[in-house]
Amino acid sequence: MKRIALLSLPDPRFPLGSDEYEANRVDYRNVIESAVRIPLDRQNGATVDEMRKGIRILDALDASIGDVIQLEDADWEFLKQKMDKFPWAGTDRRFIRVYDDIVNATEAPRDPTRADGVASA
Repeated sequence: MKRIALLSLPDPRFPLGSDEYEANRVDYRNVIESAVRIPLDRQNGATVDEMRKGIRILDALDASIGDVIQLEDADWEFLKQKMDKFPWAGTDRRFIRVYDDIVNATEAPRDPTRADGVASA
């Protein structure tokens, strides 16, 4: 069983209360939903097996308790595969944090107060 905290990361350029704040948050729930809905093979579309696996993850999102998604190991492995193929919107250290939190998930969700983990060269 893997657990992932469903965080929402604000863009530091837009303070709370600004018009741009909400539109520029990176929401783990939305990223996971988007990744699951995009076929692994975008040219040929999703197979029935891929849809079934994706629905299991979407069901886990719906059943999440206290902003934590719980995934069976096979579902997590499939989500990792989806995250590797996910077409990110651009370069943003928050995207790296979402990716790392998902692909490095454990029994306990990662501490949301930790540093973002983006290594410098």
